[in-house]
Amino acid sequence: MLKTYKSYLLYFLILVYISGSIGFVVNPTFFSPFTPYTLLLTCFVFLIHSTLADKKFLVAFFSIAFLGFIIEVIGVKTGLVFGKYSYGEGLGFKLLEVPLIISINWAMLICAGIRIVSGIFANKITSLVVAALLVTLIDLLIEQVAPKLDFWKFEGGLPGLHNYLGWIGVAFFTSYFFYPTIIKGNRSVSLILLILQIIFFTSLYLFI
Repeated sequence: MLKTYKSYLLYFLILVYISGSIGFVVNPTFFSPFTPYTLLLTCFVFLIHSTLADKKFLVAFFSIAFLGFIIEVIGVKTGLVFGKYSYGEGLGFKLLEVPLIISINWAMLICAGIRIVSGIFANKITSLVVAALLVTLIDLLIEQVAPKLDFWKFEGGLPGLHNYLGWIGVAFFTSYFFYPTIIKGNRSVSLILLILQIIFFTSLYLFI
């Protein structure tokens, strides 16, 4: 029964992304406020398809989210980590000028990326590097539409190279010690969730 509910929730999420991709093109003002809730639902679907019985996974996931949040706060306050940038209102509630959902979503992207890549590469370091590059490429895609959606914006308009180097480093080092725990779980669902976000933000980049 629980497995059935998980499947239904995944199908529902797919419909949300499809309708959202179309809705943002037709009426972005109406659909934009739903973005943080969609990201929260995405993370929830990811978590329920993970090894929740293993408390180590929950510790790993939320530790990565917490570390990501701290790094974001440092980044926003100092401009040293990713460059000078600030968050808008498009991602919902903020604490210390950083939306809470952003760190949870990055933790999901990092864990999902590592889970997928670890099925291709047996070596830990190789998997972490490739996953970090994958997540950074997704970040690059999102940043093409972030200012339009009032997610965040960089001083001067465009991020510098060290923004992407910073994200590669963050993705690698925040997950290094949790690697054995992260790779456990449903790789198929992880792949679907990454594809959904890639398709969604690609459609926004092309049509808005």
